[in-house]
Amino acid sequence: MTVELCCLTVRVDTARWSETVLTEVDLVVPAGQITAVLGGPGAGKSMAASALAGRLPAAAQSRGQVLVDGVAVDGQQWAALREGVVGYVPQEGVTAFDSGKTVGVQLRALERRHRAWSVERACAAAQYPAEASDLLPHQHSGGQIQRAALAAALLPAPRVLIADGPTNSLDRATAYGVWRSLRDYADSGAAVLVVSNEVQMLTHGRVADRMVILHAGRVLAAGTTAELGKSTDTFVRTLLRSSF
Repeated sequence: MTVELCCLTVRVDTARWSETVLTEVDLVVPAGQITAVLGGPGAGKSMAASALAGRLPAAAQSRGQVLVDGVAVDGQQWAALREGVVGYVPQEGVTAFDSGKTVGVQLRALERRHRAWSVERACAAAQYPAEASDLLPHQHSGGQIQRAALAAALLPAPRVLIADGPTNSLDRATAYGVWRSLRDYADSGAAVLVVSNEVQMLTHGRVADRMVILHAGRVLAAGTTAELGKSTDTFVRTLLRSSF
């Protein structure tokens, strides 16, 4: 399954402020590939990921289309398709869980519901430590709960996996294990979108097939590592030589 955002514009309007955070964003996530979304703070990376996952905040108003295998779907159709098909790891992994139940209990419930991957398999892929499963979500470290959220997203064996900062707060060795799992998952045929600023891993580690660079809510550049490496844009060249 290949999913796309086409000409997506998102405006957030609260009682206190309003801002257009994405403007005519095109984003393609092909099956069997990892697409990485990069950019500086406030670029709109997380908003693009949540839009594709159908998880825009209540204060957000959007205009544009979601395409599934080249066919446009409306909001109701996409909501119906997402169940068990799209796995989502939010930027704050703790929000993927009920605050009053241990993570282990919630992972087991997802295992029984979807009957796809086992909890053990999902936790191993996410590098989530088994000894943490008896903790409540807020008792986890930032890196632990992000890995727990990835395990939860993997349990239904989704055809589309959207992960926002899955290796945030991880040491290099653990992050590498997570990236290899994501690479393996894409190689199994899934469409994988990852929001990250771990430029060195994405490029030199040859994890990402394609990268999309956002700046001020717009797509500044998109392509393979080799293609973006030839860019003459100052921001793109600087980004690819660093990490935020």
